[in-house]
Amino acid sequence: MAERGEPSRLRALISLFGLLFAILLVIYIAVFIFHYVPQKYSRFLDAAIVAIISYIVIRMILGYLNNVLARYLDKASIHPFIFVVRMVGYFIMAVATIAAFGIDVSSIILGSTFLAAVLGLATQSVLANQFAGLLLIVTKPFKIGDRVWIHAWQFSIQYPVIFPKYFSSDLLYNNGFAGTVLDISINYTTLRTQGGEIVRIANNVLTQGAYRLLNKESVVQVRYEIPKYLNFVTLKAEIENSVSSMEGLLDKPSLLVDETTLNTYVILIKAKFETDSSALVRSKILENLISIVEPKRLPNRMGSEL
Repeated sequence: MAERGEPSRLRALISLFGLLFAILLVIYIAVFIFHYVPQKYSRFLDAAIVAIISYIVIRMILGYLNNVLARYLDKASIHPFIFVVRMVGYFIMAVATIAAFGIDVSSIILGSTFLAAVLGLATQSVLANQFAGLLLIVTKPFKIGDRVWIHAWQFSIQYPVIFPKYFSSDLLYNNGFAGTVLDISINYTTLRTQGGEIVRIANNVLTQGAYRLLNKESVVQVRYEIPKYLNFVTLKAEIENSVSSMEGLLDKPSLLVDETTLNTYVILIKAKFETDSSALVRSKILENLISIVEPKRLPNRMGSEL
C-alpha cells in the first residue's frame, strides 16, 4: 500500500508546484510587465508571496516527515520532532517575510533589539503559550495518549451543593479537566474527556497547574446510608459477594462502617477495578446496594428516618 501511495503523493506534489508556478507567473506578468501594481507597493506583494510559499513548503515538509516517521515510531514519539520542525519552519518563514520588505534581517537577529523584543514578548500572552508548549515537549509531564486530570488555579472551585451531605461522596475539588491527551501544539493541548468532548487548554495555563496521571486501575469508593435495624454483619457478606462478582475487580473489596447517626449508619465500600470510567463502576455498586438494602427496609420506619 505504501508503494502505491508514493506515486500518487508525487503526482500531487508536482501538481501543487505547477499550480504555484502558474500563480507566480501571473503575478510577475501583472506587476512587472503590465504594472497593475505600483512599484512602491510591490514589496508588500513580495512579502505576501514569500509568506504563502513558505507556509506551503512548511506544511509539505511536515506532512512528508510525519508520513516517514510514522513507519518507525508511534504518534507520541513523533510529536516532539514535528513540534521542533514546525517551530524552526515558522521562524524561518517570519525572517524571510521580513527580508522581503527590504529590512536588514541580520542586524535584527544579531542586534540586542531583537533579543530584547523576544524576551519582552515572552512575558506576554502572545508568546507565553508557545514557550509553555516547548517546555511541555521538553519536560514531558505527560505525553500524547496519556489519561490525565489537570488542575490549575484558573479553573473555578465550587461546592457541588450548598450544604454537603455528610453521607455523600461530594468533595471540594478543583474542577479541572480529565481526559486523554490527543495533541500538544504550539499554543494548546487538546484533551478528549470521558464524555467525548474535545477540550483545548492554553499551554500557559498547564505550566502553572498540576497533573494527575490516570491509569485503568482505579480505586472506587462508595458510601451508603443504612437504617440501624438492619444488622451490618448480616448485610456485609451479601454486599461483599455482590461487589466481588463485578467484572474488572482487581482485589478483595473493603467494607466498613464509616459514620453513624441516631437512626442510621453509613457504610464505606472500597475496591480496586480495572476500568476506563470509575463513575460507571460506582453507579453499578450503588445499583447493587439499592437492590440489596431497599427491599429490607421496614415500610413503617421509612417515614421516621426522613
